[in-house]
Amino acid sequence: MEVRASIDIGSNSILLLVCEFENNRILKTLANESHVTGLGRELDLNKAFSEVAMKESFEVFREYQKICSKLNVNTTKVIVTATEAARVAENSQVFFERIKNECGFNVKIITGEGEAFYSTVGILSDDKIKDSVITVMDIGGASTELIKVDTEKKKILKSFSMPIGAVRMNNWIENNIAENKLNEVFSNFSQNIKDVETNKLFCVAGTMTSVGNIYLNHSDFMENEINGLEFSKESMDILVSKYADYSSDDMLKRFPFLGKRSKTIISGMKMAQNIMNHVGNKEIYISTYGLRYGTLMEGDIRDEFIVK
Repeated sequence: MEVRASIDIGSNSILLLVCEFENNRILKTLANESHVTGLGRELDLNKAFSEVAMKESFEVFREYQKICSKLNVNTTKVIVTATEAARVAENSQVFFERIKNECGFNVKIITGEGEAFYSTVGILSDDKIKDSVITVMDIGGASTELIKVDTEKKKILKSFSMPIGAVRMNNWIENNIAENKLNEVFSNFSQNIKDVETNKLFCVAGTMTSVGNIYLNHSDFMENEINGLEFSKESMDILVSKYADYSSDDMLKRFPFLGKRSKTIISGMKMAQNIMNHVGNKEIYISTYGLRYGTLMEGDIRDEFIVK
């Protein structure tokens, strides 16, 4: 039996997963933590992590350090990845060096191709998926990956990363530039999107798992009910229409599980709806398996996926 741990540093949330493994299969989940820190807030404007976001994120790493200690997990052995926000922020390396020196976590910034690969490995560990070819949508805070996968051969057929995410979308809406930015992104990636058009879209990561919980009308996050949840694109449109004018406080009051994600969930829902309109799906599948599961399953980060 082996214990492995992974941390996924996104533009919106920081996730910790600790599991017992036997014969390279997850035997038991020992810790599954999520904290929204908005590390990528105002990133397009400042090209750097803000002091407030770094302070909040560092406190999360202190907490994760304590959890790992209680579970006898050496923090230097934890697989820690950072994605789009870290690729953009000019001060990311300095911040991650502090995390390494004071908490022991060695952060590796991965490429968009790396995100696609590990998200794919993660979702393929979801044994509820029976389709032979799937298209995965992985919405982050600053980027979204679309991945077409042959599940039988466990091979990525097509993948690309778009510079659009829940936090970025929220910033665009606040600055009244969302429509222009969306048109720009979809124009630049029109052919890529055509290549992954699908009737059913398989969705991972915090925005869409939260949408699934909202769809079920839960005030608490019910992971066992979310994983494998299916509903129609029409239901998604109804949700967006229903909550479009809700404030973040309204959403938090209605759905307490959102926490700080209440600040970006409406923006994330609108962005996801826009992507779905272009992909052409009629059905939605929600999986709680994602990047952090993929890195845990692989046990390490391939050198080819590390940003130099």
